[in-house]
Amino acid sequence: MLVALHVTCAVVGFASVAVSGAYGVIAPGSPEEGRRYFSSPGRAELLILAVPVFGVAALAVRPSGHDFAAAWVLAALGIWAAASALLLGVVRPAERRLRASVGDRAAARALARAGAACDVLFAAAVFLMITQPR
Repeated sequence: MLVALHVTCAVVGFASVAVSGAYGVIAPGSPEEGRRYFSSPGRAELLILAVPVFGVAALAVRPSGHDFAAAWVLAALGIWAAASALLLGVVRPAERRLRASVGDRAAARALARAGAACDVLFAAAVFLMITQPR
């Protein structure tokens, strides 16, 4: 159950950031579509913040034992920290600016770049979770 919650939070949270980044690309050229998308508060992406909670809990109850000092666990936590910093420091502020003005090209570019970076971080995290390199 904990692994399912961990995976669900990751998939929904990172997918939400990816979609928001895509809308950051199209919003300035399609203001009506941008206003429609950015009229919602976009809370699903905040699930990214819960990813390590369920991940660490899943490791703690793992039947084969846990190794919180394993390189893949530490790397995954680093990836999460980077994604969280992007979410809170770039994505959310850019979304707020686009809610105020979908024509804000600087906010749109920042959102698109941060969304793409989060996609790369998500791919790296998935690789680590699957391979669990030692």
